[in-house]
Amino acid sequence: MTRSFIQKNNCRWLPALLLIMAFLPACRNTGKLSGKAAHVKTQTATATLHTFYDEIKGFGTIRAVKTLDLEAKFDGIVHFSNTTGLIKKGAVIYTMDGPEIDLTKENLMKTLAIAQTQYQYYKQYYEAKKKLAEQAFLSRIEFEKVTSDLRNAQNNLNNAQYELSYFLTMTRYKAPFDGYLDNLQVPQGEDAVAGQLLGTFQDDDHVKLVAPFYGNPALLPRKHITLQIGKNTFKGKVIYIEKAVNPATGGHTLWITIQDPDHLLKCGNYVSFSFLTNKHQAVAVPEAAIIQQENNFYVMGLINNHYQRISVIPGQTRKGWVEIKNGLKNGTVVLTKGAFEVFYGNLTKTMNVAD
Repeated sequence: MTRSFIQKNNCRWLPALLLIMAFLPACRNTGKLSGKAAHVKTQTATATLHTFYDEIKGFGTIRAVKTLDLEAKFDGIVHFSNTTGLIKKGAVIYTMDGPEIDLTKENLMKTLAIAQTQYQYYKQYYEAKKKLAEQAFLSRIEFEKVTSDLRNAQNNLNNAQYELSYFLTMTRYKAPFDGYLDNLQVPQGEDAVAGQLLGTFQDDDHVKLVAPFYGNPALLPRKHITLQIGKNTFKGKVIYIEKAVNPATGGHTLWITIQDPDHLLKCGNYVSFSFLTNKHQAVAVPEAAIIQQENNFYVMGLINNHYQRISVIPGQTRKGWVEIKNGLKNGTVVLTKGAFEVFYGNLTKTMNVAD
């Protein structure tokens, strides 16, 4: 009876004893490393040469490439024409009239008529004397005097024609190119005095950006340049760069002509702009390869089948690639995926990580 009871109790505690015996070896092994290497999923890339630019940003003013300040050449009443919209080349911009204008015009026309009459007289006289001179009926000295009189009459006629043409041009001014009249200084129908500014005539199709430039002028492209103004992109060309620094802005004044066939830019507008310059080739790595630690930058480079920290100086970023100004050679294999984990892992010098 007692033996049967003991056998029953042994059967009841047997599973517990087996569990304790299995647990004790595990306890003896605590604190020991398993000896298995830790693996990190990684990807690599090769440092290669890429094209980079320096981005220049700033503010400037849109102005016309061709601008004319219209000044009154005579006293008179001003009448503006085509003051709104596009003014085509050859169209009349303004006219001047009044008593002084009419009197001057009348006197100039009389002077021209007299000069024309005198020229016709001396021309006929010259032709007649020329025939006599050819037949030796007129001395050389007398014929030279006739020739001189004709030459003087021709000069008087030319001067009279020029004076009248100049007067008509300045009192009836025509557009020298396609553009628009701006900055009117004299109201319509008011008197103006000689030398007074009437307004400004500007080219409507060709504009330029005038802005201070704070970089090295030698790095500016001399041919074509691509400008970003607002949300629009324009093609342009540097046509002027001030050699000396402008004391008002602290930079070199820069002029860039802009192709604007859709007339998106208006003269006088103050705009923000950006463009790329200093095109150059440089060693580059993907952005994921760059690791920043405080103010220092690193990549994990594969050296002798081990990843090592390499201190680098990054530059421009373009299309996912970072320019490396110093610290990395072309062709070096670097970590991209997993670079952060490997860099901050429990490492002494290097760690071999299977790709």
